[in-house]
Amino acid sequence: MSTLTQPTASNAIRSQFLRNLYGRSGILGSLLALQVIGIALSFSGGNGFGTSDGQITINVVDYSANPVIGLTLLWALISPLYLSSRDSLQTDFTFPGNRMTRHCGNALYLAALVLTASLVVTLVQMASVLFTLIPGRPLLLPDGGTGHYVSLFAVLTGYCLVLSAASYFAGTLFSVSRIAVFSLFALVLVFLRVTAVNELVSALFRFAGDGPPSMILLRCLLLTAFFFLGAIVAGSRQEVKA
Repeated sequence: MSTLTQPTASNAIRSQFLRNLYGRSGILGSLLALQVIGIALSFSGGNGFGTSDGQITINVVDYSANPVIGLTLLWALISPLYLSSRDSLQTDFTFPGNRMTRHCGNALYLAALVLTASLVVTLVQMASVLFTLIPGRPLLLPDGGTGHYVSLFAVLTGYCLVLSAASYFAGTLFSVSRIAVFSLFALVLVFLRVTAVNELVSALFRFAGDGPPSMILLRCLLLTAFFFLGAIVAGSRQEVKA
């Protein structure tokens, strides 16, 4: 005698998270590949300049994690498009779950990757600066000490979460109806004008970028929740083909 057990929402979310972790290694692999490239660029230094006065020559090289930050932000913008696609939805629904648990599992997966990526960037920033100690060159450390790296981690985490959530929402909306997306975009351009759209985007950046790092992270979390809720609402219209 056998019985059927209805999976709970928490189990379905956990299964979705693990499915993404083990079954979609390309998303994690792309993050690692981009960050390895960024690390190589960071350790090579950038924005160098030199000056000389008589027999004294001064060469200054700026070691920072800027290349890793840029590539990580690029990953946060592109990778969620795969998770929100119709093909991803079709695969996910071969397992127990529903649209709500699917979106929650995807959100947790992206959040875990973002936290990992931000931690790597922070460690690279520390390593790229201390890298100059090996040949015994004079070293100027960033102002703020430990607080500088904590701020970097908090702000980068917030920005990556916002980009991931916005990209996930856009991908979900696009998978529901391409015509609706283009029509909505056209209406925005017609009724709000391009300048108004630019002002709106600038206002969002000011909202997320002003103030201390803790407030920036909090605002980014609010924007992230807004975009993911939008994805959940839009995703309720996604169709699964037999």
